[in-house]
Amino acid sequence: MRRFFSPLCVKLYALLALFLALFYAWPHALRSDWNRERLYRQLLSGTEKERIAAAENLVAYSGREQLLKALQSDSAPVRTVAMSALFDPWVAEEGEEAASLLQVAGNSIERKNIQGALNHLTRLTRMHPFFAEGWNRRATLLWQLGQVEQSLADCRKAVLLNPEHFAAWQGMGLCQVRLGDLAAATKSFQHALKLIPHDRQTQLYLRWAEDTLKREKQMQPKQVGPKGELV
Repeated sequence: MRRFFSPLCVKLYALLALFLALFYAWPHALRSDWNRERLYRQLLSGTEKERIAAAENLVAYSGREQLLKALQSDSAPVRTVAMSALFDPWVAEEGEEAASLLQVAGNSIERKNIQGALNHLTRLTRMHPFFAEGWNRRATLLWQLGQVEQSLADCRKAVLLNPEHFAAWQGMGLCQVRLGDLAAATKSFQHALKLIPHDRQTQLYLRWAEDTLKREKQMQPKQVGPKGELV
Protein backbone atom coordinates (compact mmCIF):
# COMPACT_ATOMS: atom_id res chain seq x y z
CA MET A 1 0.00 0.00 0.00
CA ARG A 2 2.84 2.39 0.74
CA ARG A 3 3.93 2.61 -2.89
CA PHE A 4 0.55 4.18 -3.78
CA PHE A 5 1.21 7.03 -1.36
CA SER A 6 4.86 7.75 -2.06
CA PRO A 7 5.74 11.48 -2.50
CA LEU A 8 5.91 11.02 -6.28
CA CYS A 9 2.51 9.31 -6.42
CA VAL A 10 0.94 11.98 -4.24
CA LYS A 11 2.22 14.65 -6.66
CA LEU A 12 0.90 12.72 -9.65
CA TYR A 13 -2.50 12.27 -8.01
CA ALA A 14 -2.60 15.98 -7.22
CA LEU A 15 -1.74 16.89 -10.81
CA LEU A 16 -4.38 14.48 -12.11
CA ALA A 17 -6.99 15.97 -9.79
CA LEU A 18 -6.02 19.47 -10.90
CA PHE A 19 -6.26 18.46 -14.58
CA LEU A 20 -9.70 16.93 -14.08
CA ALA A 21 -10.91 19.98 -12.20
CA LEU A 22 -9.71 22.29 -14.98
CA PHE A 23 -11.12 19.98 -17.67
CA TYR A 24 -14.62 20.12 -16.21
CA ALA A 25 -14.44 23.76 -15.12
CA TRP A 26 -13.13 25.13 -18.43
CA PRO A 27 -16.45 25.09 -20.35
CA HIS A 28 -18.08 26.97 -17.46
CA ALA A 29 -15.21 29.46 -17.41
CA LEU A 30 -15.67 30.19 -21.12
CA ARG A 31 -19.32 31.05 -20.48
CA SER A 32 -18.60 33.05 -17.37
CA ASP A 33 -19.47 36.72 -17.09
CA TRP A 34 -15.77 37.47 -16.70
CA ASN A 35 -14.88 35.87 -20.04
CA ARG A 36 -17.81 37.44 -21.88
CA GLU A 37 -16.83 40.87 -20.59
CA ARG A 38 -13.23 40.19 -21.65
CA LEU A 39 -14.44 39.36 -25.15
CA TYR A 40 -16.65 42.45 -25.15
CA ARG A 41 -13.64 44.66 -24.39
CA GLN A 42 -11.74 42.92 -27.20
CA LEU A 43 -14.65 43.58 -29.54
CA LEU A 44 -14.57 47.28 -28.67
CA SER A 45 -10.84 47.88 -28.82
CA GLY A 46 -9.25 45.11 -30.87
CA THR A 47 -8.08 45.03 -34.47
CA GLU A 48 -10.54 44.04 -37.17
CA LYS A 49 -9.44 40.41 -36.92
CA GLU A 50 -9.68 40.49 -33.13
CA ARG A 51 -13.14 42.07 -33.26
CA ILE A 52 -14.44 39.35 -35.54
CA ALA A 53 -12.92 36.62 -33.36
CA ALA A 54 -14.38 38.20 -30.22
CA ALA A 55 -17.85 38.41 -31.79
CA GLU A 56 -17.69 34.78 -32.92
CA ASN A 57 -16.69 33.68 -29.43
CA LEU A 58 -19.47 35.74 -27.87
CA VAL A 59 -21.92 33.86 -30.10
CA ALA A 60 -20.40 30.54 -29.03
CA TYR A 61 -20.39 31.44 -25.33
CA SER A 62 -23.90 32.93 -25.05
CA GLY A 63 -22.75 36.55 -25.13
CA ARG A 64 -25.99 37.95 -26.56
CA GLU A 65 -26.11 40.71 -23.94
CA GLN A 66 -22.60 41.88 -24.85
CA LEU A 67 -23.36 41.87 -28.58
CA LEU A 68 -26.49 43.93 -28.03
CA LYS A 69 -24.48 46.34 -25.91
CA ALA A 70 -21.95 46.65 -28.72
CA LEU A 71 -24.72 47.95 -30.99
CA GLN A 72 -24.68 51.06 -28.80
CA SER A 73 -21.00 51.72 -29.57
CA ASP A 74 -19.90 54.96 -31.23
CA SER A 75 -17.68 52.89 -33.54
CA ALA A 76 -19.33 51.91 -36.83
CA PRO A 77 -16.97 48.92 -37.40
CA VAL A 78 -17.81 47.57 -33.94
CA ARG A 79 -21.54 47.92 -34.60
CA THR A 80 -21.24 46.21 -37.98
CA VAL A 81 -19.44 43.19 -36.52
CA ALA A 82 -21.88 42.91 -33.61
CA MET A 83 -24.92 43.21 -35.86
CA SER A 84 -23.64 40.51 -38.19
CA ALA A 85 -22.82 38.23 -35.27
CA LEU A 86 -26.29 38.58 -33.74
CA PHE A 87 -27.93 37.10 -36.82
CA ASP A 88 -25.96 33.84 -36.47
CA PRO A 89 -27.74 32.62 -33.30
CA TRP A 90 -31.04 33.98 -34.61
CA VAL A 91 -30.68 31.81 -37.71
CA ALA A 92 -29.50 28.77 -35.76
CA GLU A 93 -31.90 28.91 -32.81
CA GLU A 94 -34.44 26.46 -34.30
CA GLY A 95 -31.88 23.89 -35.43
CA GLU A 96 -30.50 22.63 -38.72
CA GLU A 97 -33.81 21.99 -40.46
CA ALA A 98 -35.04 25.55 -40.02
CA ALA A 99 -31.68 27.04 -40.97
CA SER A 100 -31.59 24.83 -44.06
CA LEU A 101 -35.03 26.02 -45.18
CA LEU A 102 -33.90 29.61 -44.75
CA GLN A 103 -30.91 28.87 -46.98
CA VAL A 104 -33.10 27.17 -49.60
CA ALA A 105 -35.39 30.22 -49.65
CA GLY A 106 -32.38 32.50 -49.98
CA ASN A 107 -31.09 30.47 -52.90
CA SER A 108 -34.49 30.77 -54.60
CA ILE A 109 -34.38 34.55 -54.21
CA GLU A 110 -30.92 34.65 -55.78
CA ARG A 111 -32.28 32.70 -58.74
CA LYS A 112 -35.19 35.20 -58.99
CA ASN A 113 -37.64 32.42 -58.07
CA ILE A 114 -39.68 34.65 -55.77
CA GLN A 115 -42.75 32.41 -55.61
CA GLY A 116 -40.56 29.42 -54.77
CA ALA A 117 -38.90 31.41 -51.99
CA LEU A 118 -42.29 32.44 -50.62
CA ASN A 119 -43.44 28.81 -50.64
CA HIS A 120 -40.34 27.72 -48.73
CA LEU A 121 -40.74 30.48 -46.13
CA THR A 122 -44.43 29.72 -45.70
CA ARG A 123 -43.57 26.08 -45.13
CA LEU A 124 -40.89 27.17 -42.67
CA THR A 125 -43.27 29.30 -40.61
CA ARG A 126 -45.77 26.44 -40.47
CA MET A 127 -43.18 23.88 -39.40
CA HIS A 128 -41.41 26.23 -36.97
CA PRO A 129 -43.98 28.78 -35.75
CA PHE A 130 -41.71 29.95 -32.91
CA PHE A 131 -38.80 30.79 -35.22
CA ALA A 132 -38.57 34.59 -35.25
CA GLU A 133 -36.12 34.78 -38.15
CA GLY A 134 -38.44 32.73 -40.33
CA TRP A 135 -41.24 35.28 -39.83
CA ASN A 136 -38.81 38.16 -40.39
CA ARG A 137 -37.54 36.74 -43.69
CA ARG A 138 -41.05 36.13 -44.96
CA ALA A 139 -42.07 39.65 -43.88
CA THR A 140 -39.22 41.07 -45.95
CA LEU A 141 -40.24 39.10 -49.02
CA LEU A 142 -43.92 40.03 -48.62
CA TRP A 143 -42.93 43.69 -48.38
CA GLN A 144 -41.01 43.38 -51.64
CA LEU A 145 -44.09 41.81 -53.25
CA GLY A 146 -46.24 44.73 -52.10
CA GLN A 147 -48.26 42.64 -49.62
CA VAL A 148 -47.89 45.20 -46.87
CA GLU A 149 -50.58 44.05 -44.44
CA GLN A 150 -49.30 40.47 -44.54
CA SER A 151 -45.75 41.72 -44.08
CA LEU A 152 -46.83 43.74 -41.04
CA ALA A 153 -48.48 40.65 -39.51
CA ASP A 154 -45.24 38.68 -39.92
CA CYS A 155 -43.18 41.50 -38.41
CA ARG A 156 -45.44 41.49 -35.37
CA LYS A 157 -44.90 37.76 -34.91
CA ALA A 158 -41.14 38.20 -35.27
CA VAL A 159 -40.85 40.87 -32.56
CA LEU A 160 -43.24 38.98 -30.30
CA LEU A 161 -40.88 36.01 -30.45
CA ASN A 162 -37.71 38.10 -30.39
CA PRO A 163 -38.21 41.63 -29.00
CA GLU A 164 -34.56 42.40 -29.77
CA HIS A 165 -34.98 41.87 -33.52
CA PHE A 166 -34.20 45.41 -34.67
CA ALA A 167 -34.71 44.54 -38.36
CA ALA A 168 -38.26 43.35 -37.68
CA TRP A 169 -39.01 46.57 -35.75
CA GLN A 170 -37.73 48.57 -38.71
CA GLY A 171 -39.84 46.52 -41.10
CA MET A 172 -42.90 46.99 -38.93
CA GLY A 173 -42.42 50.74 -38.97
CA LEU A 174 -42.11 50.83 -42.76
CA CYS A 175 -45.29 48.78 -43.14
CA GLN A 176 -47.15 51.11 -40.79
CA VAL A 177 -45.95 54.14 -42.73
CA ARG A 178 -47.18 52.60 -45.97
CA LEU A 179 -50.56 51.87 -44.34
CA GLY A 180 -50.82 55.43 -43.02
CA ASP A 181 -50.53 54.59 -39.30
CA LEU A 182 -47.81 57.09 -38.43
CA ALA A 183 -48.42 56.98 -34.69
CA ALA A 184 -47.73 53.24 -34.62
CA ALA A 185 -44.79 53.66 -37.03
CA THR A 186 -43.23 56.19 -34.65
CA LYS A 187 -43.34 53.67 -31.81
CA SER A 188 -41.84 50.92 -33.99
CA PHE A 189 -38.94 53.13 -35.09
CA GLN A 190 -38.39 54.15 -31.46
CA HIS A 191 -38.17 50.48 -30.48
CA ALA A 192 -35.65 49.89 -33.26
CA LEU A 193 -33.53 52.85 -32.18
CA LYS A 194 -33.35 51.60 -28.61
CA LEU A 195 -31.44 48.66 -30.06
CA ILE A 196 -29.54 50.42 -32.87
CA PRO A 197 -29.43 54.09 -31.79
CA HIS A 198 -26.86 55.11 -34.42
CA ASP A 199 -28.77 53.79 -37.43
CA ARG A 200 -29.09 56.85 -39.66
CA GLN A 201 -31.88 55.51 -41.86
CA THR A 202 -34.12 54.68 -38.90
CA GLN A 203 -33.42 58.10 -37.39
CA LEU A 204 -34.59 59.73 -40.62
CA TYR A 205 -37.73 57.57 -40.75
CA LEU A 206 -38.60 58.46 -37.17
CA ARG A 207 -38.00 62.17 -37.68
CA TRP A 208 -40.15 62.19 -40.82
CA ALA A 209 -43.00 60.33 -39.07
CA GLU A 210 -42.88 62.65 -36.05
CA ASP A 211 -42.78 65.80 -38.19
CA THR A 212 -45.64 64.57 -40.36
CA LEU A 213 -47.77 63.83 -37.31
CA LYS A 214 -47.10 67.33 -35.94
CA ARG A 215 -48.10 68.95 -39.21
CA GLU A 216 -51.27 66.88 -39.40
CA LYS A 217 -52.19 67.84 -35.83
CA GLN A 218 -51.61 71.53 -36.54
CA MET A 219 -53.83 71.34 -39.63
CA GLN A 220 -56.74 69.79 -37.75
CA PRO A 221 -59.63 72.26 -37.30
CA LYS A 222 -60.25 73.47 -33.77
CA GLN A 223 -63.44 72.25 -32.11
CA VAL A 224 -65.65 74.43 -29.93
CA GLY A 225 -66.53 73.11 -26.49
CA PRO A 226 -69.92 73.45 -24.71
CA LYS A 227 -68.89 76.81 -23.21
CA GLY A 228 -67.54 78.20 -26.43
CA GLU A 229 -63.90 77.40 -25.66
CA LEU A 230 -61.55 75.93 -28.28
CA VAL A 231 -60.54 72.32 -27.63
